Amino acid sequence: MANHKLTAGKQLIEGIVQLGRVLGYHVEKEFPVDEASYGESPAVDVAWFSQKGNRFPLFIFEVESKATNGMTNNPLKIYAQENRAFEKPLFFFHVVAQGGNHSARPRNLEALYGKHNYRIYLLGSNAANDLIKDVLTQHARVKNEVSYLMLHKLLTSELWLEKVDYPQLLMDAVHLDLSKEVIISSYIKIGRCDPSIFPDLVKLITEDSKKNFTNTILDSYLGSQWCIPVISALLCGLSKDTERSKYCSSSLLKWQKYSSHMPVITPAFGLSRDYDEFILGCAPQLITLCIAISCKNKDLYLEFVGILSDILTNIGVCWEGLNTAIYLLHISSSIKLSELFEKARGYILEFKDIDEGNVFIPPSCISIMDGEFDDYFQRGEITNFLGMEEFAEQCRARYQKEKINTVAITLRALDDDSYIYEWSTDLLTALWSTN
Repeated sequence: MANHKLTAGKQLIEGIVQLGRVLGYHVEKEFPVDEASYGESPAVDVAWFSQKGNRFPLFIFEVESKATNGMTNNPLKIYAQENRAFEKPLFFFHVVAQGGNHSARPRNLEALYGKHNYRIYLLGSNAANDLIKDVLTQHARVKNEVSYLMLHKLLTSELWLEKVDYPQLLMDAVHLDLSKEVIISSYIKIGRCDPSIFPDLVKLITEDSKKNFTNTILDSYLGSQWCIPVISALLCGLSKDTERSKYCSSSLLKWQKYSSHMPVITPAFGLSRDYDEFILGCAPQLITLCIAISCKNKDLYLEFVGILSDILTNIGVCWEGLNTAIYLLHISSSIKLSELFEKARGYILEFKDIDEGNVFIPPSCISIMDGEFDDYFQRGEITNFLGMEEFAEQCRARYQKEKINTVAITLRALDDDSYIYEWSTDLLTALWSTN
């Protein structure tokens, strides 16, 4: 084992150590591979084991700070031994931190030992991606699991960030089907803090949409129950292609109308307390989100505003319908649906003691069945407030922005359970900022 004095070699060893731990191996540095004839025992820089206590490593890494004559001895100390003395690893990764591009030694070593699952990586030639891709490929022979969050954290650390194309490496893990059931949920979590991986997330969810979202398995309330309309609406809004947008909207409408014995989101009160609570306390916000992130796709908003209108008709005039009426007021005004605006406006005006501020900044109405009017709404005075154009003008002044990150709103809605208690301002900002 070489005495690594150069920073590049030391940093590379630490990067390999951390990679092994992220992938779930027991890792040892300076692992002895033979008994010493004199002095120190021959050792390898890094060894990965399936578990602590195993005698022989699965993977061996030797790191050279530079390509020198001495590098030829490192594979020799492994492959010259008999199997009874030292069982050969599944793979031997020989890594050169600097140089070697113009040397015949790496080429000759690979020619000699390559048939024994041995390979040389010249990181000075931008081979770090090849190294980690091959590590992941060999890892897939042993395990089918990876933490995408931990792998992303490591690859974006100073140990690897300047050496690798980390979005590509994450996708390499995806293509190996590692931890297939958490790929999309992991990408959603990563995408909330790292927008550079969002194009790959779009590819993943687009592909999964063709399989009825079988691999979109999310833990949050909104994500686990309502990811299909949210993701479909987002894809619809992001699509620059008219046909693709039409496909996404029609898929969402097909899910809404035909995936069950009745429409999925519908004011069928009395089925269960939980469903009633969703329809009154969360569905209006969910619908607002879908309309906004779909860039107000006409097919979608015509379906969804009809649902909100039906909720008001079926529930009758009661304070539990105010949440629906307020969001219908905003949606219909932003899209210029005057008849529905007047319906929502008339419903709200039945409650003369509601504070008008609640109409412009709706309170959270989650768990609406467990409370009373005063638990959600402030008392005040509401006047015969403005018509649709005047209301829209006030809302644009309050909410409209030149740029709105609908992707960030969507990913947080799918991932963060607490968001549904505080998202009203973001929803209306998205609604009033999209055309």
